[in-house]
Amino acid sequence: MKIRAILTIIISLLVGFVFGFLTSGQIRKQEAMKKHKYSYHEMFVYKTLGVIEPGEAQKDTLLPIIMSYSEKTMALKNKVSCEFDSLMHQMSLSLKPYISEEQYRKLEENEVRLKQKYRH
Repeated sequence: MKIRAILTIIISLLVGFVFGFLTSGQIRKQEAMKKHKYSYHEMFVYKTLGVIEPGEAQKDTLLPIIMSYSEKTMALKNKVSCEFDSLMHQMSLSLKPYISEEQYRKLEENEVRLKQKYRH
């Protein structure tokens, strides 16, 4: 009798953990998808309007201004990113004569990882 009760409790706990893991994963996936649905420009406008909290009449006036700055900030972000990539590559080439092949390979892998991380 006691074994049956203990087994029932253990099975209930396991089922609860499984449902918890599945639910948590689905919630995280949905939150991530919400963030990835917006382009840089849309997110910039959304966040800026969220800070300002304009009325409907103000939105019509402010939206073109915010959009123009959205384009400017995106251009600047791309420029800085390209310059950063170039600088990192120059550093790698400068270090190459002084480090081993294994160290250089690790440096290149890190460079690729950073590019992927900051491009998204």
